[in-house]
Amino acid sequence: MASTLLGGIAINEVLVDPNGANDFDTDGNGVARGADEFIELINTSDAAIDISGLELWDRGRDNWFTFPSGTILEPGAVAVVVRNVQNGGSLPAVTGDNLAFDANYGGGVFNNNGDNIVVYDPNNDEYIQAIYNGDSVDDPVNGPGYSGFSSTATQSGTTEDWGNDQDGFSIQRTSAGFNNSLTPTPGTDIVCFASGTLLETPQGFTPIAALRAGDLVNTMDDGWQPIRWIFARRVTLADLHADPNLLPIAISANGLGDNQPSTPLLISRQHRILIEGKIARCMFGAEQILAAAKDLTGCEGIRVHHPDTGFFYYHVLLDKHQILNANGIAAESLYLGPGAMTALSGDAQEELRLLCPHGGLGVPALSQTPSRPLTRGARVRTLVKRHVRNNRELLAAFRRTLTHDRHPEG
Repeated sequence: MASTLLGGIAINEVLVDPNGANDFDTDGNGVARGADEFIELINTSDAAIDISGLELWDRGRDNWFTFPSGTILEPGAVAVVVRNVQNGGSLPAVTGDNLAFDANYGGGVFNNNGDNIVVYDPNNDEYIQAIYNGDSVDDPVNGPGYSGFSSTATQSGTTEDWGNDQDGFSIQRTSAGFNNSLTPTPGTDIVCFASGTLLETPQGFTPIAALRAGDLVNTMDDGWQPIRWIFARRVTLADLHADPNLLPIAISANGLGDNQPSTPLLISRQHRILIEGKIARCMFGAEQILAAAKDLTGCEGIRVHHPDTGFFYYHVLLDKHQILNANGIAAESLYLGPGAMTALSGDAQEELRLLCPHGGLGVPALSQTPSRPLTRGARVRTLVKRHVRNNRELLAAFRRTLTHDRHPEG
């Protein structure tokens, strides 16, 4: 169990040394350097948490960053703090409700040879602490190197040992403990379909587990299009217990009317569903928008699902970002927008490199533009409340926009 503050804030990921065989350029300015260090916190609870005033501390650096007033971290979201964004760089392109901050701290923070990470909550006079690379545990209250730290603070939980880092890779919290050989993923999320999803193909609705690259699926805008790449990730009950953010969102059968969807649709929290109507046009200036499933749970028939067995998540990539027919629901394919590749596991990234040698990480051939406006957060939840209050249907049924089927050439 993670050590937490404020009922759910835990340390989720740390990039100690951006330089190595796997140089990682967090701010995207073209050079991996010490300034690309980052720490990421996560909200592991089921409710939004105000993290205003939380402080990041380091031995000899003291309080090197404080979260600004009004910083609200939504359930399951992360807040990444980059040590110092350089000229020509920018903060990571976070997704969903995730947040990113530039500490603008000129000196190095994380000692490559080993260090303590301390997060302090001044309102409750509590702190959480982690160590890496075999460093001894500091006493920030009474020990040296923490000038100005509270003399009455108490520790929440126990000091977590994050193990040893590998240069250029981040240390990340996983269901099996802390992994030190993963490509850094500042501010990204899983976006995919779960086991049992049926996608419309020329042969009818077909289980997603039976589909392969090259198979045709129906798209709202361009008819039958081939799957370019599909990747499965197994999720166990132990994974779900360790990380509730892996729990899928379920859209009940017949939630849109008769056979819409025909069977419950299970998708990841960040997977986007098509919303349409006057309220969307009024609030977002578009008749149709794509909204993350986790923001739709205020609507009857859409809820967090707690499986009683393991399952798989499936990424489905097409040449363009498309709207697919998933169990009768209009849902997006995998979107490879700015920063999206880092949401994939290292194995998935490597497979995509092999299968698409002329497109991949940072290669324009796989850079996509969204098929509809992408929306998130509090405004979407307000839209849901307005739909419920006015008894209006929320989700868009899959409807072809073409007057004839379009098949890919070949």
